Amino acid sequence: MPAIAFLVISFLGGFEITKRMKVNIWGRIAAGIGIGYLISGWIAYIVSYFSKVILGLTHPKVYGNIASIAVMLLITFLLIAKDKTKTSLATTKKESAFFIVLFAFILWTMFYVFHATTENGKELIKSGVTIFSDFAPHTAMIRSFSLHDNFPTQYPHYGGADVKYHFMFQFLAGNLEYLGLRIDWAFNWISATSLWSFLMLLYFIAKKVTGYAAAGVITVFMFFCRSSFAALDKIVNTLADGRWSDFFNNSQFIGYTNHEDWGLWNYNVFLNQRHLGFGLLIAAIAIMYFIDRLEWLDDIEVSGEGRLSRLKSECVIIGRHIAASKDAWTVSPGWKTAAVVGLMLGALSFWNGAVVVATLLILFGFAVWSDHKLDYAVTAVITLILTFIQTNFFMDKSVGQSIGVTYQFGFLADELTMPGVITYLIKLAGIYFIGVVVLMLVLRPSFKAMIFSFILPVIFAFTVSMTPDIAVNHKYVIIATIFLNIFFAYAIVRLWKDWHGILTKCIAVILIVLLTVTGAYDLLTIYNSDKNAVGIDLDSKLTGWLKDNIKETDLVLTGEDSMSETTFAGIMLYNGWPYYAWSAGYDTETRAHNAITIYGSDNKEEIENLVKCESITYIVYTDGMTYEDNPCSDKVIKQLYDCVFEDGNVRVYKTV
Repeated sequence: MPAIAFLVISFLGGFEITKRMKVNIWGRIAAGIGIGYLISGWIAYIVSYFSKVILGLTHPKVYGNIASIAVMLLITFLLIAKDKTKTSLATTKKESAFFIVLFAFILWTMFYVFHATTENGKELIKSGVTIFSDFAPHTAMIRSFSLHDNFPTQYPHYGGADVKYHFMFQFLAGNLEYLGLRIDWAFNWISATSLWSFLMLLYFIAKKVTGYAAAGVITVFMFFCRSSFAALDKIVNTLADGRWSDFFNNSQFIGYTNHEDWGLWNYNVFLNQRHLGFGLLIAAIAIMYFIDRLEWLDDIEVSGEGRLSRLKSECVIIGRHIAASKDAWTVSPGWKTAAVVGLMLGALSFWNGAVVVATLLILFGFAVWSDHKLDYAVTAVITLILTFIQTNFFMDKSVGQSIGVTYQFGFLADELTMPGVITYLIKLAGIYFIGVVVLMLVLRPSFKAMIFSFILPVIFAFTVSMTPDIAVNHKYVIIATIFLNIFFAYAIVRLWKDWHGILTKCIAVILIVLLTVTGAYDLLTIYNSDKNAVGIDLDSKLTGWLKDNIKETDLVLTGEDSMSETTFAGIMLYNGWPYYAWSAGYDTETRAHNAITIYGSDNKEEIENLVKCESITYIVYTDGMTYEDNPCSDKVIKQLYDCVFEDGNVRVYKTV
């Protein structure tokens, strides 16, 4: 099957490129998957775009895939012939078993919430209730590439304009469906392998930093299980009322802060924001490269009598080293690798922009404490240049709201003050951020510098907004906590292994329970919730007709469609479910007003003028539909335009 060949060759190219990484075979596999997807995805997209837009070819993705496979094969053979470096196979049976079980769990969860099944002779795609809302724009974008040629790329829930959403991961999934994989396999496979690969690299980062493999395992475990008092509160209440059946069958996310009922802070984020795992995979490669540069902080020799005197001496040494030494403001002999990291992060911008921002913030923190700061500058400048090029290529500043940086203090706190933020963090994460402060005070200097760096995305989330919806800043907090978990894992391992005594072991157990119990309960909630799923008929007559008759240049007026047979056709909607486009920066209010007018007006001339002015080529009407609670009718529409499709209570009108 072409899709399998694409994936295998993509991986082989990435695997050879990462040959010189200082990791064992599992780390190479992880990095190879990420680099392979990144390069092969961009080659396929760029060549497909050029083939259609510049050359006007009718099957652009054929050329894109041929070029991608050819280039990745060439990279593989050239590197095999040129570089005879051998990968270390140094691993253990326990480590291998851990990674295999981890992959099986991730892949199972991906399919649990999104899979194809057959019911009553119909092939349905099922999306769990915790993810189907976010999957509406994702699947629409995937289908715009697998069933159509969405070049130049538009946002399917706001067609006829630009694309303001990082879409490349969906392009990769769509390309795999085009090459023969069913949509659930296409999306789930790259999602599972990306997240699995990131967690393997996270394990290796934790193991490298702390010196304990157990810390790596605990860090990965904490990835799935967030910190909060909410589950403890739930347990206490259940002990009091004895309603254990309700406790174990709960399907509502718990918490004390705004939008926790969305699953905004738990593993559900990675089940619905599939591109986030891939973005973190690339970020982890960048962080692995630079993190060694903080180790010098642990080798400082200080003099003086008394704690205050030694602290003063240490601060003077560090200050001179990071600001006034000869090496502080130069490039290192390995600056070319820093440039490659910049190319990699820059290429990530339209796979997941938030991860790029968070990674640059973390690397800025590293740079503060490192020699050769110009290496970091090289990485940042290249990343920003590539991001600027892509942003200007894909996004039309005259359409809606472009990316902007505005000061907005407080994030989702009830009171937008410093005490309000502190209260919010305690309500959200329990002891977590209190623990971060304690760790910052007691751990060794290099760990202090790392914690400082990893906390920067949290500060960014609470002070800056780049989109109309401040809630999307939750990703910065999540990214920060994923890496901060390393130091909690280190503390837990030290309490258990190095400090003998039952008391320290009890403290370690209590600490890991407090840090993970709510996240563990969230996993149960996901399992319960997604027993219920939204089903879409893959063989729907409506989907089939739209797929075969609507082109990517058409603009289709529909109701407020989220995930439906209409969106699964991959067509460009005039104004789909408004939240998706609004949060991406589009002017959904104007289009919603126009849609209400077209569906509700009795004035033929007004409808005709609006349809023509807005370049709407098709109108979909469903009996009994409403638009923002306004009644709709096709009474006038059917007088103006020909009905070109009808199935049951659904009719499609062609306006041109």
